[in-house]
Amino acid sequence: MAASARAGTRDVRIYVAFPSSGLFGSTQTYPLHHPDRHVLTNEELLGAIQERCEAVEFVGDTSVEDAATTLANVEADAENLDGVLYFGAPTDQLIDLDLPIIAVHPLWGQWQYPYDAYTGRRVVTACLPLIADASEAVFSARLDRIADQVRALQAVAWMKGLRVLVVTDKPVLGQYEPTGLQLQEEGWDEYERRYLSNLQEIGVELVACPQDEMLATMETVDQAEARDVTAQWMDEAAGIRGTNEAEIQKSASLYLAMKQMMAEYDAGAITTEGYGVFMRYPGGPIPSQGMPSSQLCTEGIVATSETLVDSLITQQLGLFITGGAGFNGDYIVDENNRKAYVGHCECPFNPYGDERRVPYAVRNLPQWPADEQEKGGASAQVFLPAGETVTVAKASVHDRKLSLFTGRTVDGEKLFPGWYDILCRTKLAIDTDAEKLLENLDWRTFGNHRVVFYGDYRQSFKDLAKLMGYEVVEKDR
Repeated sequence: MAASARAGTRDVRIYVAFPSSGLFGSTQTYPLHHPDRHVLTNEELLGAIQERCEAVEFVGDTSVEDAATTLANVEADAENLDGVLYFGAPTDQLIDLDLPIIAVHPLWGQWQYPYDAYTGRRVVTACLPLIADASEAVFSARLDRIADQVRALQAVAWMKGLRVLVVTDKPVLGQYEPTGLQLQEEGWDEYERRYLSNLQEIGVELVACPQDEMLATMETVDQAEARDVTAQWMDEAAGIRGTNEAEIQKSASLYLAMKQMMAEYDAGAITTEGYGVFMRYPGGPIPSQGMPSSQLCTEGIVATSETLVDSLITQQLGLFITGGAGFNGDYIVDENNRKAYVGHCECPFNPYGDERRVPYAVRNLPQWPADEQEKGGASAQVFLPAGETVTVAKASVHDRKLSLFTGRTVDGEKLFPGWYDILCRTKLAIDTDAEKLLENLDWRTFGNHRVVFYGDYRQSFKDLAKLMGYEVVEKDR
């Protein structure tokens, strides 16, 4: 199904099927023994799920439908469907259509047999009883779980038709990834061929343009508008260090150029080379994209530095699930401190993915030569909250896998003095099972960057991966 290049702007269509209705077998006598207890109907089950879901069109009705009819209906409309919500055990023929399926076991309405784990198939499962749990909280949690699965299905659907602008002189994957380790088993051409084929499977298109086009666009942006952006960043900042208004305005011009180019290319996300490549650009240094990427991600537009397409895909999927673009950065495991670290020079100012903002400082780039510190544009030093649960993820499109672990954020200043002056401007320390992370470390598959999302979204990402047909690798287990 076609979608807008600015993904996530359409209702997702999910076919609903009920192969049966009412209590099963001897349980049918339950109302005689408990006339005061209500047995939920198909209409009530679906209605309770619908109340928790937005931007979804549930296709079909709640009447009982045999498996053959469901298969025929879904086959006939497959091009216009994003997935299936099936209240029963889906048949192999339905699964073979390769649409994402949420299979709900209507407890006490059917035996669980022949439900399966559906390993390697695009099926996630849930359980919803026809006789509501004695605990309202438990029953509500069941419904919330299904709504989360619907959101994961939406994320898969909303990727279809996404166009990503890749600003690079090394098309189409760019300079930073794949890394040398990722290319050890196959050359660049074969790696890229497989990568782009797998990317096409999830409906994403990469559109490359050279860096001089971005520079030319920067020359055309309205400098009065750039000054307004500069003033906003400076007014909001908790501090400004190592840079100045003129350099900040250069990055503001880059921000406006990135937005303009996305509109021209009808792109819903963007990634630029950035940092080291920007510094060494033959036409002269390009201003840092640290502040531009931070601002765009805060606005709900994924803008990833260093042409890191795997990170961008992870951030875009996470944006659909969590509401936030996540913090992408280089990844380190410190076994002695039992910590993982993630660091880059850009980060959304709303790490929770909602209206809450956290303080940030506007800084120069840390790798700029010591005698030229007040050059290179502006980067973001975001003061990310400690004491919070986070989910760390990374997709490998080439290998069709998703890496996951969770942990709790801690104050990096208590670990190393001058925390924000070591390497990247924005850094996060995460208390987690570092020993397990080292045991399961896989640079060849996942590269050297990871994406952090505030909140415990482990199960949502696991559901997402399964609905995509990706293998989940839980690095801390």
